[in-house]
Amino acid sequence: MLILGIDLEGMNENLVENGVNLAVDRVTEIGAVLWDTKYNQPIKIYSELINESDRLSISEEIEELTGLNDEILNNYGLTGDEIRMALERLSIFMKKADFIMAHNGPNYDIPMLRAMFERYRVPFPEMTWIDSKTDIEFPKRIIANSLSALEHAHGFINPFPHRAVTDVLAMFKVAANYDFDRIAALASSPKVKIIAELTAPNWKNQRDVDDFNKVKSKVSRAKFSWNPGNKTWTKIVHRILIEEGKLNYDFDWHLD
Repeated sequence: MLILGIDLEGMNENLVENGVNLAVDRVTEIGAVLWDTKYNQPIKIYSELINESDRLSISEEIEELTGLNDEILNNYGLTGDEIRMALERLSIFMKKADFIMAHNGPNYDIPMLRAMFERYRVPFPEMTWIDSKTDIEFPKRIIANSLSALEHAHGFINPFPHRAVTDVLAMFKVAANYDFDRIAALASSPKVKIIAELTAPNWKNQRDVDDFNKVKSKVSRAKFSWNPGNKTWTKIVHRILIEEGKLNYDFDWHLD
């Protein structure tokens, strides 16, 4: 199996509070690695700095995080038609792969990359993406799933964090500990929402309240999220886990 790992670095207007804003957010670096799962080795490596004319200036925070600044991008970043040609080359890499992998891709890399392809009028290959944050069945001892936390949990340190290619290689070093066929099966399975069946007790009856709190504690430990709008505890899961009967929660639940 061939998997193309992709990571983007970018300058974003206010990613932490507002998420991606495709009107102004721009990519500053693209890293991609074509990985052969049979040999667990990188086959081809792609890396480009990007200097779009309408990008925001690199903030001190981003420079501290990535090491990139305006001077570096101005000196070495691709511009104009060079960017279009680089995206066409990346598209060739994408089409060679059976799957594309990114860490937290649905929330960042996919929308940012798709928007960039559209700006330069390069067709965006429609592929199945693996999210290494959610499509790998990590052991229960691993609680945090940021890339840096996963690196630590798997016994290594990325010497160049928040640089695109090295982050991709770190992602594959983590993923290589697991069955890639299983990862692909999870990525190919639709995600569905399940709801814990947790009914408010009679608050005047202490026994009811105690029983309710016991179930609520189980729901919380199972990483269900509280939705105050409709007052439900929900969780997004792969449908394949339901079909395989692997959701062995000690409380009742149903599909949304």
